[in-house]
Amino acid sequence: MMKKKLFTGLIITFLTSLLLTSITLSSDVPMMTKDDLKARLGNPDLVIFDVRLGSDYFSSDLKIKGAVRPLVREHIDQAILVHPKGTTFVIYCASPNEEVSATRVKTFLENKYEGYTKIYVLKGGWEEWLKAGYPTEKK
Repeated sequence: MMKKKLFTGLIITFLTSLLLTSITLSSDVPMMTKDDLKARLGNPDLVIFDVRLGSDYFSSDLKIKGAVRPLVREHIDQAILVHPKGTTFVIYCASPNEEVSATRVKTFLENKYEGYTKIYVLKGGWEEWLKAGYPTEKK
């Protein structure tokens, strides 16, 4: 019985730390709402990066309309730096807690590439975009 309580306590502690890490990451980066992104679709100064994990990405044949997938998700900075400094970037992953995209954006911002200031994580990610019925297209 004691081992079961200890194990349950460890699981609860682990899950709480994961949740707090996600909240911290998300609060450390600029966010864009799905409504704001929808309003900007078609803007030539907008680049949308799809950084969903492989299993999430390949389980669907859809993406946000106009989104591109960087060749190497871990090196989002290289994908950003080929665009002009005034470009607005929105990065999304599958999860509504945005942990994958938030990590990518946070790392980029910590490197302090001068002039690249309009970099956002899509609040709610792919899941919320899809639920809203907003524009998608085939990959």
